[in-house]
Amino acid sequence: MADDSPFSSEQLATPEQWAAMTFQPVLIDPTRFGPEWEQARGSVARAAIALLRMDDQALTRHFMAQPEPLLEAMDVHTALQDELDYLKTHLEAIETAATRMLCVASRCVARPQS
Repeated sequence: MADDSPFSSEQLATPEQWAAMTFQPVLIDPTRFGPEWEQARGSVARAAIALLRMDDQALTRHFMAQPEPLLEAMDVHTALQDELDYLKTHLEAIETAATRMLCVASRCVARPQS
């Protein structure tokens, strides 16, 4: 039986290799991620949570109670899909930040204890 795991033939970096990795800063304008950004992300997250708390019957009743249920349901679907597409654009940056933290954590482990 063949191992289809992406890690089957790859060797993971050692703590020493992680600690030796270097990187340059990424210039990002933090004002792009201010209160409006947080409000937009939170609004969609709260809507998703409200939808997920309902079973199929409750969710159907919720939308059937709207004046135009199909239009409303499709608008919500579009908004959720748009948010998903938007968040995918940030995935690489978050993965890079997580990798950088492994590098720094490896350096912290190597630090002599006082």
